[in-house]
Amino acid sequence: MGNTSFTPFMPLLLLLCTLLLPAFSSPVQAEEEGSVRTLWPLFDYRASPVSDYRVLHLLGPLLKFESKGVEREFALRPLLYRATDGEDERFVQVLYPLLTTSRSAEETNWRGLQFLDYRARHDEKEEGSRFTLFPFIFSRQGAGEGKDYFAFFPFGGKLRERFGRDEIRFTLFPLHARTIKDETQTEHWLWPFFSRSQGPDESGVGIWPLWGSSRKDGVYRKDYFLWPIFFSEDLQLDGDNPRRIRAVFPFYLTDDSPAYSRSTWLWPFFGHVIDRRRNFEQWDLPFPLVRLTKGEDREGLRLLPLFADERVGEQRKRWFLWPLYKIEENRNENYRFRRDRVLFFLYSNQEETLADESVPYRKRIDLWPLVSFRRANNVNHLHLLSLLEPIFPEQPGIERNWAPLWRLYQHKWDDSGNSASSFLWNLYWQERRGEDRAVEVFPFFRYTRRDGAGTDLSLLKGFFRYRHDGDGGRINLFYLPWPLAWGAAAATGETP
Repeated sequence: MGNTSFTPFMPLLLLLCTLLLPAFSSPVQAEEEGSVRTLWPLFDYRASPVSDYRVLHLLGPLLKFESKGVEREFALRPLLYRATDGEDERFVQVLYPLLTTSRSAEETNWRGLQFLDYRARHDEKEEGSRFTLFPFIFSRQGAGEGKDYFAFFPFGGKLRERFGRDEIRFTLFPLHARTIKDETQTEHWLWPFFSRSQGPDESGVGIWPLWGSSRKDGVYRKDYFLWPIFFSEDLQLDGDNPRRIRAVFPFYLTDDSPAYSRSTWLWPFFGHVIDRRRNFEQWDLPFPLVRLTKGEDREGLRLLPLFADERVGEQRKRWFLWPLYKIEENRNENYRFRRDRVLFFLYSNQEETLADESVPYRKRIDLWPLVSFRRANNVNHLHLLSLLEPIFPEQPGIERNWAPLWRLYQHKWDDSGNSASSFLWNLYWQERRGEDRAVEVFPFFRYTRRDGAGTDLSLLKGFFRYRHDGDGGRINLFYLPWPLAWGAAAATGETP
């Protein structure tokens, strides 16, 4: 016989094993009704086979595995988020907003901030790809004859239908570039200093900023001298609203047409606007601090930083002691919107209400960085803390990748009395659905009451466990699997 020595660590190992065993075990009966297995903060597993839903959290909010039907989600916060639908749909975010990718049966997209953009179509109706690594690489392939292009800035290349031009060609930019728009070709040398344009009934030349002139017969005339001090433009000469612009900047500027007139003296000190199509008149004294607007669809008074009250159509904005307090409103016969803000995002209260209802169907309150509350689809959400949500509201990428990391407390409830709460990533949690209720304070206490299934009380994760269903009951002690049973449980010899 071998010698077996008792060490002080054996009770700890035995306790750990007995905690892990029930946490990972999956009795059939429990799985049919739904189950919860927790060992905070290592893992938190919840399942509802009725709805084919399972979610596993590891290390609090850091790791998440979730499945609902054929849909799958994985998160390694804040580094990676991945979602699939079991078919061709796939969505991935890497250190959001650094990189976002998506794929479907028809299209693949990659987007990195505002610099990387890749799109590829691969369905039966359309194929081809477009790639941008701004401002260096621009490419489009498979779009058809005459539509493909490639450019490596600043060395050389060609672009089509980008930056408001039909075509752009350049070599060692800014040494030379050529642009084409509506059959008009413009050559640039040492952009923007030297340029020459030529097209049907159109020509132009520029030696910026000294002098420049361009014109198209019956359409426009443009001239400048010592830009931006002197310039003269006659635009839209072939339409019903020709414009005449004259300027000696900053002393004087006019923009006049049958529909619209604007005059500025000693910019930005004095300005006057008459809009005849939208029927309003506006004075700036000076812009943007003092403004007076009068008209049918637009009116307002601005005396920043003290006060501002301006209306455009159904939208109204008010400032008090800018930037201290701002009110935004939008009202019509069917809908009402109001948002109150203090110091931009320090405090915000936003409500959206239908005209025939007194309670907002959508509401959001933020007190940065402490609290966020929102109501949508008759469900309310309360979060503590809230570091980025008030600054970037309604951003799903922040909700998925960042917000769970700092939400110390979450509470969700609906108008039917159902609710769920969590503190410190389920150190404490509670759920209520109709008459069913579950609550746990890890590892001391857990209580479950299910309508028609009785109650279940556990102390120290099963050191003491009591279950009762009305016809009988069971008690388990010291993590042992053999219960003391009475009533129907004793008659059937039921074991857990």
